[in-house]
Amino acid sequence: MVYRKTAKVQEKLDERASKIIRAARELLAEKSYHGASIKSVAKKAGIATGTFYLYFRNKEALFNAIVDEMYAELLNAITKERSKHNNALDKLKASMEACVKLFIKEQHLAKILLVQIPSANTLFNNILTEIEDELVVLTKKDLDEAVENGLLPEQDTFITSIAFVGTFREVLITWLRRGEPSDLMQAFHSLVRYNLRGLGAQTE
Repeated sequence: MVYRKTAKVQEKLDERASKIIRAARELLAEKSYHGASIKSVAKKAGIATGTFYLYFRNKEALFNAIVDEMYAELLNAITKERSKHNNALDKLKASMEACVKLFIKEQHLAKILLVQIPSANTLFNNILTEIEDELVVLTKKDLDEAVENGLLPEQDTFITSIAFVGTFREVLITWLRRGEPSDLMQAFHSLVRYNLRGLGAQTE
């Protein structure tokens, strides 16, 4: 007879997995990748080390889950911030600002994933590429709407959306690797104004 998990059992398992992920994220913020061992993660999560392997086969699988969780958080934040605006250009700025705020909030974790873990480089870069692709789609939609409403001149919105998002990616990557610019939010606002002028928008 095949055992099938009830909804209550599955909920408990998901809750335990989320607790392990939270513990790992906290340890990463406090220490480093090497400081966040499976044993220390299990201890912080309040479980036996052996129990950890019921949820994640190894440390890499745990960090894959952390990256996936960050990605979901970002998409939720983008959706939430965009819902506050009706103007296409305001929605565009809201999308980018949501990205910047998450990277500021998770700066230590993002730097560990990008710089300290060679094996995670590919994974994290793949996630960044997925984020970039999502943003290009949203940006093109916003630019099409802005052109249609006369907020921007006629242009190839596919090319300009790639260029617009690409500049933000480069700034974020440089910031994570080198800590420059020191004030990312200030750089973000400057970059938005620069990009919008390049698109032909009237800026303050």
